[in-house]
Parts: sequence; C-alpha cells; structure tokens
Amino acid sequence: MAPRTHEQWVADQTRPMPAVVTADLSGKTLVLIGANTGLGFEAAKHFARMNPARLVLTARDEAKGKKALAQIQADTGYSKAELWIIDLAKFSSVIAFADKAERELERLDILVENAGIMTSVYEQVEGWEKTMHTNNLGPGLLAIRMIPKMLETARKHLVTPRLVVVASDVHYWTKIEKDAIASPSILERLSDKEYCTKEVMDHRYHDSKLLNILFARALQLHVTAITVNSVTPGLCFSGLGSDAPAEQAERLQTRRQEYAFTTEEGSRWFTAPLDLWMTRTSFVAIVEESDFVISKDGKIVQDKVWDEMLEIFGRIDPKVSKVAKTYLTKA
Repeated sequence: MAPRTHEQWVADQTRPMPAVVTADLSGKTLVLIGANTGLGFEAAKHFARMNPARLVLTARDEAKGKKALAQIQADTGYSKAELWIIDLAKFSSVIAFADKAERELERLDILVENAGIMTSVYEQVEGWEKTMHTNNLGPGLLAIRMIPKMLETARKHLVTPRLVVVASDVHYWTKIEKDAIASPSILERLSDKEYCTKEVMDHRYHDSKLLNILFARALQLHVTAITVNSVTPGLCFSGLGSDAPAEQAERLQTRRQEYAFTTEEGSRWFTAPLDLWMTRTSFVAIVEESDFVISKDGKIVQDKVWDEMLEIFGRIDPKVSKVAKTYLTKA
C-alpha cells in the first residue's frame, strides 16, 4: 500500500474499537511474552478468561511478574497462569527459557511475542544494539527454538499452532537504507556504533518493527503447519517509551493524549488472530505491508536478514542449526 498519511493514521486511531475476540482455549497451551505490564498484562487477562489448559506469562523481573500474576488471578478468577522469566536482551535467558519449554510443555498452541523497547540512546548489549537485540534478535531466537514444539503440537493434536508477532504501524514510515542493504551484514551494520548516529537512533524503534514484519514473513515461508501473524495494535497508553529521552517521551505522551486507545483496547489486537479460527472477520483487518516491505529491496532485506539471523543464532545455540536442518524448509 502507499505510505500511510497522517490523515489515514488519525482515522484509524479514532475509529470505534470492536469488542474483544474470544474463543474457548480449553485444552490449549498459550505462551505470552511480556505479560506483566501494559498491553501484555491486559491481553493476559483476556486470554485467562478463555480458560486455556496452560497459560505461561513472562516477565524480566520476578517480583513484578508475581505481582502481575496475582492481579490477573484476582481480576479473572483464573488460577492456572504460570510465571516464567525471560530477558530478550540476553541470549542465555532466551536459550534457558526455550530449553525449559522443550522439557515442560506438552504442547504449544499459541506463542505471542510481545517485545518492545523504545529509546534513541545507543547502548550495546552482547555485541548488539540494545533495541535490535530486544525487539528482533531475542524474539527471533525464541521463535526458531519453539518451532519443534509447535510442529509436534500440530502433528499430535491435529491443530494449527499460531505465532503472533506484535509489530507496529510505524513500519510504514521507515526503510532500510541502501548502504546498509549493500553491507556484508545488514544486522551488524545496523548495530555498529558509528552507524548509529542520533538521526538513525531517532527511528530505530521504527526500524525494529519493520524487521519484525520481515521476520514474520520470512518465517512463514520456511515453516508449514504453523500460522505466523503480525499484529499492529496502534498507538495505545502503555509503558512503551517510558525509558526514552525526555523530549521524545514528552512528544509521545502528547500524541497519546490526543489519539491513543486505552491499554485494554490495544490489547484486544493480541487476541485478534483468534478471529481466524472462528472463520469470521468482525475484528481482524488484513492489510498490505508497507511499500518497502513488498519492494525488491524489501525482499532482499527479508532474505538476507533471515540468513544472518540463522547464522547468528547457530553460533550461540547449537540447537538452532538442528531446527533449521530438520524443520525449516527452503523458500
């Protein structure tokens, strides 16, 4: 689709919000990443009311996670939610989480990857720029590691598991520049300190959400029997941007006061892919990605970054190479 105008964005943000999509999740296992605050916390309550057999909620901080877990139980009456700890900015934490899921989950029907930090300050963790590590590399590694369990679920229970990647409309307003595309490694270039000028970092969150979309598209090309969705909840009241520089945080808050959905309204999009299970479209609106995503350059970036991710993940987690060889098909 053509670049989204400000008028189109305002129209989307001021449209009536449909009721939350519901489904009977009895017998199913759902894992929701980032569930202790904001959109993830409200989505967790929606999912809890659908009575899944297992609902695994995650947080980086155990104390905050336990507090959220208690509140979810109090608000919904659902007592089977579990708290697991994961920090997407630490590969070791992602690997430990995946290993635990491999051991302890009998099935995995739905994995919702709700990952997002927004900051324009350059910081490097484990050799990668922090926003890209948290919003892209960590979730990408987790998704790849969860593929065997989801395919096992599909085979044993004759269902179609679903991976939901929480992206953003801001992907319409950015692109990967030509010099980064032409570099030996796009991800290394985007993470390089010299490349990450203030101008680049000012739209780094946008870039990370664009990479979320490209990853979801690439993964769907390489895996069968699983449905991969990208959902964009729009601008909502949430904790996103709370650690951004003061000027950026102030601009975001001003825009929220004018146009944002409530946190609960925004969380409804996390359940929106369930609409497809019920063969109706009262809530889900399937729209075309940005012009860059569907362009020649977008396809180059999608394929190149996919290969780079598998190579990076294979270096840090030997199980990834086995997953790629055994479960991922050639596009």
